[in-house]
Amino acid sequence: MKLFFSKAERIQYLGFDDLCVMLVGLFPLAGVGNILFGGSTPGISVEEGVNCYGIAMVFTILYWVTGRLVTINMRRSLPEQHQTARRIVSTLAILAVAVLLLSALAEPLVMSVFPEPSIPQPPLSYKIVMAYTLVVMVLSMYEGVYFFTKYRQSSLDQERLAKENMQSQLAVLKQQMNPHFLFNSLNTLVNIIPEDSRKATLFTQRLSAVYRRILEWRHKELITLEDEVKALQDYVFLMQTRFEDKLLVCWHWEAGAQVQWEGSGQGTVVPVAYRGYRVVPLSVQLLVENAIKHNIVSQDAPLRIDITFSNNRITVRNPLNLRSGRKLDSTGWGHQNLKARYEMVTEDEVYIRQTAETYEVSIPVFPVKYMARVATA
Repeated sequence: MKLFFSKAERIQYLGFDDLCVMLVGLFPLAGVGNILFGGSTPGISVEEGVNCYGIAMVFTILYWVTGRLVTINMRRSLPEQHQTARRIVSTLAILAVAVLLLSALAEPLVMSVFPEPSIPQPPLSYKIVMAYTLVVMVLSMYEGVYFFTKYRQSSLDQERLAKENMQSQLAVLKQQMNPHFLFNSLNTLVNIIPEDSRKATLFTQRLSAVYRRILEWRHKELITLEDEVKALQDYVFLMQTRFEDKLLVCWHWEAGAQVQWEGSGQGTVVPVAYRGYRVVPLSVQLLVENAIKHNIVSQDAPLRIDITFSNNRITVRNPLNLRSGRKLDSTGWGHQNLKARYEMVTEDEVYIRQTAETYEVSIPVFPVKYMARVATA
């Protein structure tokens, strides 16, 4: 059990720095204890009253410090919100034993320092009950302040996350609707209209679908993995129409170590076992778009992007062959927005790993069981 705590630890585990409260609160609480233990009996002399108050002050300090130590250490041991009931019950039980021991063992020591009061003393059982009552009062004060502090912090966090989510949605909308993507898409369309009218029609339909989904999904936290794959298929179709065989997107649906299916991004079908999974809207598309945006895509240096589903995560991996003037930054707007959007729905992290040859980002995917747990939480 830790006995001494820094200011930061006191604020962390109590919700505030309680030193000033202790210094001020000890005096009135000692006065209450003095009254409960008979130190304010009518007709008592001033000297006797001061002596009784001194005894009450010593016991108040002992009980307060003990209750405070137990409270902080229990919060260090059981910090989670779902452990609150267990923590409070355990704290009350430990304090009951602590008060019993202090009352039985400390009283002879205190009485050896202070003159024994001449007024009749209540029985030890009464003292223990009253002392425990005072300790519970102090514990209630700490729990009340701690609850209020956590509630206020939770409200601030919700406001911050809501603001970040709105900023992320706006940033995603801006990124997906950037004029360069639209210009390149229209330029590609102009080139294929004279050559293949059917493909031009399909290109127009899929370009429209890309923008429609951006508008429809901008307020959604999660979509099905099927919808994400369909959206990515449309986007990859546009990119492969532009770059032709210079761009290859490969899918790997894994069960354990066995690759069940692999192929180009076109015609990808989500296996039945994974169709109930959820993902943040357009997250995989964003990662594919970043890979194309930052790397060379040419006849001499074709770009292959591998998308792997494994262990409830999707990993997008590509070789590093950066365009001139491009610099990858894992703290850039794209990745920050993606991380912020995932923070709204999960504590699972977005992992980014870069080597000299490859760059990969891994994002969590949520099965049906996870969604049911979130809904009932």
